[in-house]
Amino acid sequence: MNIGLIGLGAMGGAYAKHLITNNFNCYGIDLDKKNISRFLNLGGSEITYPNLFDKVDVVLLSLPSLEAYKNVLENLKKLGKHTSDKIILDMNTISIEDKINFKNEIKKLNIDMLDTPVSGTGAQALEGDITVFASGDETITKKYNNIFESFSKEVIYVGPFGNGMKFKILANLLVTIHNTAAAEALRLGECAGLDKDMIYKVLGNSAATSVMLQKRMPLMINQNYEPPTASFNIFLKDVDIIRNFIKNNNVILPTFEGSAKIYDKAEKTLSKNWDTASVYEVLKMENVNE
Repeated sequence: MNIGLIGLGAMGGAYAKHLITNNFNCYGIDLDKKNISRFLNLGGSEITYPNLFDKVDVVLLSLPSLEAYKNVLENLKKLGKHTSDKIILDMNTISIEDKINFKNEIKKLNIDMLDTPVSGTGAQALEGDITVFASGDETITKKYNNIFESFSKEVIYVGPFGNGMKFKILANLLVTIHNTAAAEALRLGECAGLDKDMIYKVLGNSAATSVMLQKRMPLMINQNYEPPTASFNIFLKDVDIIRNFIKNNNVILPTFEGSAKIYDKAEKTLSKNWDTASVYEVLKMENVNE
């Protein structure tokens, strides 16, 4: 099967690696020449928008921002209507409203779309340790399960278009809380005189563990924030999406909001290119200031 990938960063590049390993022919688009170079070294082929759907029938979208998302839409609209059905698998964390608008616009071009975000970091994606939340037409979703299965540990069909993003928002809400909670436990243990490596070992094997504790606490201990498994630059966008979703559903979630405020402070004080594990540094600054 010939597959197009628009966006070859941490996530898109990981998808490409697994797809090529599983003998899919992959064609990629990315503005970052470093990403393209890595993709070519994996065995992929660079392609341009005018030739995209001449080569492929299915395209994976994996983009870092809403601006990039809208840019792709404008490039696709310039291609005009296709003579045969095409499909886009939208792996992005973008608001449901923006996804619906994208879907409606490309439908005019005879292109359909599934909402298929994933749960997991870039490091997990490299290991195929991610979960796909697939939503949209169930028959079409099943048709492309072999693509999802090539780079994930599980594909879960979650219902109508948009449900994928709803579950992704719930997952990211918990990631926000768990990441901050792991940083707080490490900071408290350190201030209480406990060895940081022992904190990780004991908590990681207890009922208190979480994927974020297991993946991010070692980064906190070693202050190893670059290259990021998930950068503030991208995750701050996700925090805004969660906040808007909470507001639109008229609920108050104080635990999330308390955690999100740590990210707000990180945005002002830390590099946006750092891993989100560096919220630990915000907690250290809080203690110093007090």
